Amino acid sequence: MMNQPDMPEDRGYPIEPEEELIPPVLPGVVDVVDQGEDVLDLLTADLLAQALDSVHRYGSFHLAISGSEGLEPLCRRLMFDPDLRRLPWDRTHLWIADDRCVPRNDPLSCFWRLRDTLIMPAGIPLANVHPIPSTDEAADELVERALVRDLDGRSHGAGHLDCIILDVDQSGRVGGMFPGDDAVLETTRRVRFTHSEEDAFPHWVSLTFPAILASRMVMVLACGNQTGQVLSQIQTRAHDVRNLPVAGLIEGEGLLKWYLDREAAGASN
Repeated sequence: MMNQPDMPEDRGYPIEPEEELIPPVLPGVVDVVDQGEDVLDLLTADLLAQALDSVHRYGSFHLAISGSEGLEPLCRRLMFDPDLRRLPWDRTHLWIADDRCVPRNDPLSCFWRLRDTLIMPAGIPLANVHPIPSTDEAADELVERALVRDLDGRSHGAGHLDCIILDVDQSGRVGGMFPGDDAVLETTRRVRFTHSEEDAFPHWVSLTFPAILASRMVMVLACGNQTGQVLSQIQTRAHDVRNLPVAGLIEGEGLLKWYLDREAAGASN
């Protein structure tokens, strides 16, 4: 048998180890995952658990969601992921956390977008949907009355949203809390008219931090490099809530949890 000539060992290309994901120092709990879709997997799994627990404990699930366009991928996931079919939409009260002061059928209306992406596809009973009457001059008072009637008046679990879902953008906005607006400093009222210098339509109505931080669970989605750069400022500008509204997200009565992808985590350290 002939000896085979020595062949150079093919070791392929060296694999660079991925940089370790280091969560930024933020109030509450921070979860970091590799990809954007993984972030949605984690957030929706927590949402399902919170919804089922709330229905078990209180008989219903009061969920508030921001009208931000950044949450559209989440709404699509909620409708198309078969693992989320157990969400108790028939026992869910959906509160629109913020909206522009435009008619509900206006393309700029957050309610109108959520109607098409979440409310109608999920089959949430219309009596359980709480839009903001944002063209009414007394919109803030009307939403407060609805909170008193339908949230504070619950026979079990009264006075607290069971969950609120928000996202962060590159300006530091969170929900309808915009940089430079006095509403970010609100300490008692749960609903305020707010104003954005950057938005296509500047006039909004929004839940304020007293309502947000009283929620049993606050979920904050933060993805992308620019958002991570904003989060990095919280450590040095924690008291500058007026110009960096996201700094107003502190640990309140419930659980505050951040959901970051690799890009956001990398830019935030």
